[in-house]
Amino acid sequence: MRIVSIFLLVVIFLSCNKEEGKTIKYHEIEITASSINLLEKNITNKDNRSYVKEFIDSLGRTKRLEFYNSRGQLDYPGSGYYGGPIIKYHYEPNSITETAYISDIDLANDFQTSEVPNQIIYYLNDKDKIDRTVFRYKIEFNMEKDQLDEIINNLKLYKDLIPNSGLETREMDSIFGYQFATAKLHGINPVKVKSN
Repeated sequence: MRIVSIFLLVVIFLSCNKEEGKTIKYHEIEITASSINLLEKNITNKDNRSYVKEFIDSLGRTKRLEFYNSRGQLDYPGSGYYGGPIIKYHYEPNSITETAYISDIDLANDFQTSEVPNQIIYYLNDKDKIDRTVFRYKIEFNMEKDQLDEIINNLKLYKDLIPNSGLETREMDSIFGYQFATAKLHGINPVKVKSN
């Protein structure tokens, strides 16, 4: 009878850590005005603590991160790169797409107010190192055509004045959200290929 009780406890514990067929882990974080710091991995008690909820897919990869404040509310994950409390990952053979959301379906970071991307695509080489990154932005305009034309002309002028700078040349040294995850890409944290 004791063995059956222990078995049932193990099954209950494992089912509590699964959601929609995914493994879930919790990591304590500290949210500041300008960043987030990882304090402790794999916590069991989330009461009055800010934390990251990490969803791990059946292949052992981080599939989704959700950032919660100490009141259990989805909260902004800080950093100059993202501004949404949910980060989702899509995996291809040679790339990882990291997308920030403010809700389950609404993309984060309206370029008009935050000027940061809502999506970063990390292209990997055959050694799982980052070769290059591409930034994508959510842009919504509530302006007249002549205002948009003026903005486009100003952006062209800015690009000509400051060559080799700006958003198109910015690179990431590692995958932003992986600093708050344990599964990552099968336990691997891809980093930028070092230039010679």
